[in-house]
Amino acid sequence: MAKVIAALLLTAAQALQAPHARPAPTRQQAAAVAVPDTKIPDAISAEHPLRVVIAGAGVGGLTLANALKGCDHVDVQLIEKTSAFKRFGGPIQLASNAMQLYKELDANLYDQIESKFTWTGNLTNGIKDGIRDEWYAKFDLASPARDRGMPYTGVIERPDLQEILLGNLEEGVVNNG
Repeated sequence: MAKVIAALLLTAAQALQAPHARPAPTRQQAAAVAVPDTKIPDAISAEHPLRVVIAGAGVGGLTLANALKGCDHVDVQLIEKTSAFKRFGGPIQLASNAMQLYKELDANLYDQIESKFTWTGNLTNGIKDGIRDEWYAKFDLASPARDRGMPYTGVIERPDLQEILLGNLEEGVVNNG
């Protein structure tokens, strides 16, 4: 999974480096714009890593940072506007495909998530009238997961998931404030 993400990022970086047809600037525009004399390297390497900046340390940003940490020649910086992390938010549902992604991404990360997880995909799911105890609709979440060899759907407290994802990143990747 990390290799796929890295390949997509590398393709995007190469596209950005390709020459583009631009109209010539007017004299006034040319005088107002400083042209850097820094040469952009032709290839991504240990000396010239792909620099990725992620905006926001929510579940998506933290998951992307964890996915990229194993990619060679990628320097990840995650920028979070809050000055410090605080436990905030309630439970979040992770469907089978999300749990499968974590499992493929990093077995240790998956195990940490699973330790705080409440499985629900193996239970009866749907919309139920709490007063009359009647089901309006039921959803089969178990069969699709089982048929594909994926983990069941479940829930985890958002702050727990955020702490796990943060704890798996190296010092200095996340910049608060």
